[in-house]
Amino acid sequence: MLQVGQKLTPPPARVFLIGSPLFCRTVRLGLAFFFLLSCLQLPLAVAAAHSDSAESTTRERPPSWHRVTELGRMALLRGEFDQALEQFQTALSLSQPLPSSDSRKAISLSNLSLIYKHKGDLNKAESYSRLALKAMNAAGMKDASMFSVELNNLAGVLSEEGKYAEAIELYDSSLLILAKAKGEVSLEVAAVADNLASLHKKLKQYEDAARLEEKAVRIYQTKLGPEHRELAVALGNLADSYLNLGRLSEARSASERSLEVMRKNFGDKHPAVASAMDNLAGIYIKEGKFAEAEALELRALDTFKESLGESHPDVAICLDNLSDLYTLQKRYKQAIRRAEDALSVAERSLGKEHALTLSIKTRLNSLKEREQK
Repeated sequence: MLQVGQKLTPPPARVFLIGSPLFCRTVRLGLAFFFLLSCLQLPLAVAAAHSDSAESTTRERPPSWHRVTELGRMALLRGEFDQALEQFQTALSLSQPLPSSDSRKAISLSNLSLIYKHKGDLNKAESYSRLALKAMNAAGMKDASMFSVELNNLAGVLSEEGKYAEAIELYDSSLLILAKAKGEVSLEVAAVADNLASLHKKLKQYEDAARLEEKAVRIYQTKLGPEHRELAVALGNLADSYLNLGRLSEARSASERSLEVMRKNFGDKHPAVASAMDNLAGIYIKEGKFAEAEALELRALDTFKESLGESHPDVAICLDNLSDLYTLQKRYKQAIRRAEDALSVAERSLGKEHALTLSIKTRLNSLKEREQK
C-alpha cells in the first residue's frame, strides 16, 4: 500500500552514458524526469565531433564508429530504444577489429548494456556490462573514471535484479575510484552516492542512505550553487530518509527547501513542483498538520492536472494520497470519492492490471466496507 506522500517507484539509479561528450544522469522525482548533462571529458567522445564534418564531405564512405555511437546516443535520449540498439550494435561490430588497448569496444559494450536495461532485459544488460568491464581491464583502464562509471552502471542492474550485496560492493568501488580520479567533491561522486543511497533505502537502511544523501547535498550545494534543481532533488531524497528515521523536523526543513528551489527553477505550474508539494504534504501529515497537508495536496493535484493532463499516473497517485489523508481524518465519504477518482485515472493511464491500479482498488473496497459498518 502506498503511504501518503509516497511515490509508486523509488528514484532509479543515475545512468552514465559512455562514448558521448555528455555525462548523462537521469533523476526521477515522482514520475517526472529531469536530465543533467555535463562533460565527462572522454578523448574518444570529443573526437566524435570531428568525425562528423569529415563524413559529410564523403558520403560514400561507411559510417565511422564515432558517428554511429553518436546516432545511438541521440536515439537513446529521444527514447527510441530499438533505433539506439541498432546503432550501438553496429558500433560494436565496427570496434571488433581494433586492438584490445582501444577503448571503443568497451564503450560499445557499455552502451549496449544501457539499452538492454532500458528495454527491461536485465540478463543481457548485466552480461554486456561485465563484458565492458573485462574489455576495460584489457585496455588498462581499471583505475580510470570510465571504469568507475561502468561499475556504477552494473551496480544499478544488479540492484534491479535483487543482487544487493554485489551491487553495494560495486557502488563502493566506483566511489573510491571516482574520488581519486575526480575528487571527493565532484558531481560524479554525488551521483553514485545518490545511487547507493537509493539501494540502502530499498533495504530499509535509512541511516546509511541519509549519510550518503547528506554528502550529495553538500556536493551539489558546492558545485552547482544553492538554487540548482539537482540540489532540490537531492534535498527531497534526504527529506525522505529523515522521514523514515523519524527525524521530522529535519525532514520538513529539507523538503521545504526542496520545494523552494523547485519553484525558483520551474515556477508554480510544473510537475516537479507538484511532486515536491506532495512529498512535503506527507511530512506534514506525520506531524499531524492535516490542514496544511490538505492545502498542499490540493495544489499539487491542480498542478499535476494542468501540467500533465487529467489522465496521468501522477494525478492518480495524488488523488490516492488525498484519499489516505481523508481516511486518517475519518472523512470517509471524501476518501471514497477521491479513491474512485484515483481508480478511474489509474485504469485509463496504466490499465486495470497495473500494481497501482490494483492497490487503489483494494483500498477503495476496504473504504466502502468500513463506511457500511
